[in-house]
Amino acid sequence: MRKNNTKFINEASEEIYLQTYKFHGDDTKKSDIDINDTHLRISKDLSQYEENKNKICDDFSMILENFAFMPGGRITSNAGIGLKGTTYINCFVDGFTGESQDSMEGILDTLRRQALILKSEGGYGFNSDVMRPKGAYIGGIGNESPGSVEMLDMWDTQSAVITKGSGKKSTKGKIKIRKGAQMVTKSVWHPDIEEYITAKQTENKLTKFNMSILCDDDFMNAVKYNKPWNLKFPDYESCKETYNKEWDGNIKLWESKNLPIKIYKTYDDANELWELITKSTYNRNEPGVLFVDTINRLNNLWYCEYINATNPCGEQILPIGGVCLLGSLNLAQFVSDDRKFDFNKFKKYIPTAVRMMDNVNDISYVPLDSQRQNLKNKRRIGLGIMGYASALLMMGLKYGSEEALKFTDEMMSVLANTAYQASALLAKEKGSFPLYEEDKYLQSKFIQNVLSDETKSMIKKYGIRNSHLLSIQPTGNSSFFGNNVSGGGEPIFLFDYIRTAIQPFAPEGLDIPKNVDYTNKSYDSLTDWKWKKEGDENMLVTEFNGVVWKYDRNRGLLKEIKVEDYGVWWLRQKGLWDENLDYSVNAYKLKVEDHIRTMEVLAKYLDSAMSKTINLPEDYSYEDFKSVYFKCWETGVIKGCTTYREGTMATVLSKITTDEEFQYHNAPKRPKELPCDVFHITAKGKKWTIIVGLYTGKPYECFGVEHESTEVAESFKKGFLIKEGKGTYTLKNEKYTINDVTSNMTDEEESLTRMISTALRHGSSIDFIVDQLNKSNGTVVSFNKAISRVLSKYAKELSTISKICDICGGANVSYEEGCLKCYDCGGAKCGS
Repeated sequence: MRKNNTKFINEASEEIYLQTYKFHGDDTKKSDIDINDTHLRISKDLSQYEENKNKICDDFSMILENFAFMPGGRITSNAGIGLKGTTYINCFVDGFTGESQDSMEGILDTLRRQALILKSEGGYGFNSDVMRPKGAYIGGIGNESPGSVEMLDMWDTQSAVITKGSGKKSTKGKIKIRKGAQMVTKSVWHPDIEEYITAKQTENKLTKFNMSILCDDDFMNAVKYNKPWNLKFPDYESCKETYNKEWDGNIKLWESKNLPIKIYKTYDDANELWELITKSTYNRNEPGVLFVDTINRLNNLWYCEYINATNPCGEQILPIGGVCLLGSLNLAQFVSDDRKFDFNKFKKYIPTAVRMMDNVNDISYVPLDSQRQNLKNKRRIGLGIMGYASALLMMGLKYGSEEALKFTDEMMSVLANTAYQASALLAKEKGSFPLYEEDKYLQSKFIQNVLSDETKSMIKKYGIRNSHLLSIQPTGNSSFFGNNVSGGGEPIFLFDYIRTAIQPFAPEGLDIPKNVDYTNKSYDSLTDWKWKKEGDENMLVTEFNGVVWKYDRNRGLLKEIKVEDYGVWWLRQKGLWDENLDYSVNAYKLKVEDHIRTMEVLAKYLDSAMSKTINLPEDYSYEDFKSVYFKCWETGVIKGCTTYREGTMATVLSKITTDEEFQYHNAPKRPKELPCDVFHITAKGKKWTIIVGLYTGKPYECFGVEHESTEVAESFKKGFLIKEGKGTYTLKNEKYTINDVTSNMTDEEESLTRMISTALRHGSSIDFIVDQLNKSNGTVVSFNKAISRVLSKYAKELSTISKICDICGGANVSYEEGCLKCYDCGGAKCGS
């Protein structure tokens, strides 16, 4: 059998393999297992039922070499290892089934299935529309329902327990436990939608969920034309028997039968609700938005299923019981030495990838009978791409440019038609999926709008093996693993960066610190370690054999590794890398339009969907932001969207600096008018009025004056600060206008608040500022304490929306492909 010669080009990628994908003690029974053994294990397992298994195994090995094709993470981790309780499937959607779906019995039955899915290492999604709204009367217990949002706590808690593991590192089997990624969806008509939108703004609320809102065309048109919008639910008390038998969460189906509904609230203008959605996504990046009518309008199985939920990252839109496996073609491996895309190689590899993925449906374990039926009857696969932006860079095409979009359209058309033709030929060989109905299937709007006449003729002649074939998934771990190519359809985040990776043991000659006292900065070690503060934590740092090593209280031994994007590495090998060329763009250099136009071209060719985040600068205006989701809906092909505005959720990556080099942060330009909070604080026996100007919801500037020296009433809590000129500000709200509000500040007060405001504007840690204020013993100690107490409130609030990696504890995290991606350990909260 074919043995590959795949090599890692950087140690960071190899570490991802060792910690995430290598199975210690797999079927080769060798202690020196490498990536090529793993590829052979996968190929042998997935070809086991083929008639010519040796040839097919070699074909599978061929496309795995050098990571040209990368199966989903569950396939790489689990194929051929012999563990019966794990799945090869990444994506599951479940939900409420049968009669009396929102009864306690129905809810507990749904929770049982969730537990089985998470135990198998699958990602889980479901729709919560079935559950009655808050305050609904429950006759069986004579009490009111806590509501559908509060009920989600049961799913959240169960996920946390099931995926926790022992907390110990294993020397056999798997080193990492796959965390229980979940998605929950809710429709804009549900009476609990307001509570749902704001739920995660409460600390530690629903932390195991991604959350998305289902926006239908009626709602989007109501927003567009400023029409009223109703929150409603079936009037279950007036038709209890019908409700118990027929209510399944589909309000349009319920209304089409002229069954009664109850209106809980009416917005005079749907934009009132749209404003709540967009403000939450602007400030907190959640919930995401799914266009449910677009999803169902373009569904190949429109004639036998309804979809209102997705897998955790949104690329697989699935019905209840739906399952789908994933795999991605690494476009960076199809760029030839002359910097052209090798379409011949691409067309050669696609049919083999389709066959390989289709075989998973015959082999993989799934925990539920409904899922086994889906595997058998629909045979969905999710073939996608990764390394898209790396390949563009290698070809000298600027992400989002007309040239890049033209290439993307051609590449995706080849992918779609070649995959569907391959599935038709598999149907000729092995048979179509059982729910295939030729006339109805060929009427699908996706089939009609996207596929060529040749492809449609082949389907008509032979049938089709797989109901759906195409999606673009987050490849969080896989993109690291595959020699650090860009993920999915995302732009390159950084060309190069420093990865701080957890190390299981130290190299010979490096003595790990012992008896470490982080508070008093003492330790025992034969190695000379230096104390350094990163963020709010003290840690130990040393250089050994030209490598920087660290030791901290949470993660233990760490090593700094320089990592660069594969496309940068490839160009550098050829002496062609130049960061200043027009096409050398990363996420920081792109416009929103570059994202949306790219998404539109990609989405057109996907019979499922894509996981894609639109990254925005911190100072992106809210008025412009409100149109982002609307523009996506108007394309008619983009089925959902998430956004991430820099600085609102995760600590972003730092660019590489030398020890002598500071990182400078430019302050955003102050608008003429800023919202502000006003505090009336007593400290050390003195009463102070402290005013904090807010930029994108965070402290930008502060002013303070003794309360008796100002006209600001104690009832004045919120308002606006208007800069009239240099050092002159007007404070106003709906009741008061106070001119030149800072005029009575003393020189000490003016100097101190000017320095604090400068630090805030340039991104200094609020915790650090508070710490310094608390250390002061000068003549203005009362003033310091007052400001310290005010700023502490913001430090606590902002800490609830910062993110660290829940695998390694590192803060080197970005938001991409619909999930958090850690650039320290390579983990992705919802990645494949």
